[in-house]
Amino acid sequence: MINITKKLRHLVEVYGMSTTTNSLGENDSTPQLLKKAYCEIIPLNSSVKDGKANTENNQHQFKFTFRIKSIQGIKKDWFFLFEDLKYQVIYFNRDFKDNQFMEVFCIRTEE
Repeated sequence: MINITKKLRHLVEVYGMSTTTNSLGENDSTPQLLKKAYCEIIPLNSSVKDGKANTENNQHQFKFTFRIKSIQGIKKDWFFLFEDLKYQVIYFNRDFKDNQFMEVFCIRTEE
């Protein structure tokens, strides 16, 4: 069994989307802070994409590794904040061998 505790050195804020009703009676999704958790952040790749009206988007992909009990019930509409930058969840993989950690793949977009 691999001990990954020493690698979890980044404290991130974990946000989920909650459904609320606005003044018009419509359902809105608002971000809600769920918890703060330690993780390991590994950059994977970056790309530049041309947008509309001569704009460029920089997309950076990262892998966040959490303890499995730190982010139970993770969903694709969650996002993380680290150093005031937003990381949107793309997909996640569970460690089935040791059942110790969860790998969450995220994307950060800069315009």
